[in-house]
Amino acid sequence: MFLRQLLLVLTLFLVQSHVHAQGALNYPSIWRCEGANFSWYCDEELQPKTTEPAPAPAKPLPTTPTQAGTNKKRLELHQIKTAEELRAEIKRREDLAIMTPTNANIRDYLEANAYMLNKGSLFADQWRRVVWQNPDLDYAQKRPVNNTANRAYLDDREKKLDEYLASLGKAHGLIFFYRSDCPYCHAMAPTVQLLQQKYGIEVLFVSTDGKPLPGLNKLTVNRGQFEALLAKHNLKEPRVPALFIGSKETGDTAPIGLGTMSLSEIAERIYVLTNTQPGSEF
Repeated sequence: MFLRQLLLVLTLFLVQSHVHAQGALNYPSIWRCEGANFSWYCDEELQPKTTEPAPAPAKPLPTTPTQAGTNKKRLELHQIKTAEELRAEIKRREDLAIMTPTNANIRDYLEANAYMLNKGSLFADQWRRVVWQNPDLDYAQKRPVNNTANRAYLDDREKKLDEYLASLGKAHGLIFFYRSDCPYCHAMAPTVQLLQQKYGIEVLFVSTDGKPLPGLNKLTVNRGQFEALLAKHNLKEPRVPALFIGSKETGDTAPIGLGTMSLSEIAERIYVLTNTQPGSEF
């Protein structure tokens, strides 16, 4: 009787051990349990299984403009029909020669460049032939370019300029703003005086700091006139020396220039700004 009971206990023990061993083999971890499985170390809550998303396919690397240019379809020079195709093919060959400077690639580019230069030479030759045969399209008829004609043009223009400035002083005057400690004002003041003597144009010398310049007999102190003229003509920087022209009859004014100028430059600016229309001499 005792042996039967002992045999029964051993049998039950072996069955439980087999179940425990089989369950342990099904565990993903001895520290986790899955419902029916038995474990003395199962002290965590069951976590739902998650499926990791598949990695996104790698994006292709961006193609640089130079690389893109070298991948364009090649055109032989005799196949090119338009200027756009010629520019594109030259650019393609240039990019390829820069990125891969082999003898063949550089020669290929130079051939295309020589082809373009030949086209340009032919165009220039045809251009001059058309201009020669159509005087109304010849700029030299308006503004001489050879030495003899240009000298005659300049002499005639200088004569007209002198006559005009001499007559301008009857109805117009100049306003010269300066500062006593400005070296450029000291340098330009004699030029303005010479302009006054040569053409008889009255000049009003105005000191922005109330002090005179050497050699100036008359002195007018600025009392807001300079700032008013700058604002009127939208000149934001109060730079001296500054020269303006004004009408004695209407009071209208116009800036001739700010900064140091030579006698010929002042005369040229006055003549162009007051006696010519834009584009008439170009």
